[in-house]
Amino acid sequence: MRVPFVDLTVVIDQIKDAYLEAVTRLLDKKHFILTEEVEAFERAWAQKCEARYCVGVSCGADALYLALLATGIKPGDEVITQGNAYNATVTAILQTGAVPRFADIDEDTLTLDVSKAEALVNEKTKAILPVHLFGQANDMAGISDLAKRHELAIVGDCAQAHLAEFDGKPVGALGNVGAFSFYPTKNLGAFGDAGAVTTDSEKIYREILARRNLGQVAKNDHQYFGFNMRLDPVQAIALNLKLQYLEENTMARKDAGAYYDKLIDQADLPLRPVQKVKGANHVYHLYVAQSLQMDRDDLIKSLLELGVETAVHYPVPVYKQPFYDGPKDPCPVMDEVSGRIISLPLFVGITREQQEYVIESLNKTLN
Repeated sequence: MRVPFVDLTVVIDQIKDAYLEAVTRLLDKKHFILTEEVEAFERAWAQKCEARYCVGVSCGADALYLALLATGIKPGDEVITQGNAYNATVTAILQTGAVPRFADIDEDTLTLDVSKAEALVNEKTKAILPVHLFGQANDMAGISDLAKRHELAIVGDCAQAHLAEFDGKPVGALGNVGAFSFYPTKNLGAFGDAGAVTTDSEKIYREILARRNLGQVAKNDHQYFGFNMRLDPVQAIALNLKLQYLEENTMARKDAGAYYDKLIDQADLPLRPVQKVKGANHVYHLYVAQSLQMDRDDLIKSLLELGVETAVHYPVPVYKQPFYDGPKDPCPVMDEVSGRIISLPLFVGITREQQEYVIESLNKTLN
């Protein structure tokens, strides 16, 4: 059997015919920039996130950059994020001229260790940027308390956490701003690059609305230094259609994640799946585990020989990437975990038989 790491067939087929019809209607209207399709998605996504406002933008990386700018981050400021933040998260901080600081992570949940973040706070610290990795929220109670005590903005990287919640509240409504990616493989994915920012602040909303469109508050009235970071209507069409299936597809991901938990426990494998954060629900963008005995890279190779594709999120921390020359805060847990983590196949449409074969292959390799 062959088990791909990701297969988008089901989520494409759910909307393919309707998408082609909607794109044809768009062509017939001959209007292609910031159309009603974009506005419809912004309203719908704000509602899903229980936020007052949503601005559709060009991609998740741009969503983070615009969110940081709109919360007042300036050159020389420091923004705390976590040791396993993705490149786009850190690059967005650097684009503002601010300095990223890296807090280590919890060894079991792989989420930001709030106590390590607190140790980094100083007079230059202006924001904290938690990354809701793999499909579950960080400890937002602890992060919110930290931010309140030190008067920090909270900019959430929600790129892997569509419909994820903490204490019953969607991640897009936690903190000052939530930044989303709709990269095609995400739980809510477009057919290309796309992103969005959610917020309850009218000031932040108005600024991002202008900055994504060359700084215009009205035609030829450029109040801000802006960019061409608009959400394309052909992507908004895909997102509007996929949004109808998101809850159903999220349940399928949760079921697949729970089945992996059950199979791994029954097989007594030397793997440690990512543990749940208290108060958070997991929407399983990824199913990540740590290999406790076998070398991770050897495990990946052996599984591939058996037909099972896997991935690693992420093998090299950003602060060790060649391009990065900023502060390298010690993150010993991240340094160790990055050599152990492996992401197993998980996608809408994965079958029980495929999951069972993954575990059988793991059992054959590890034991």
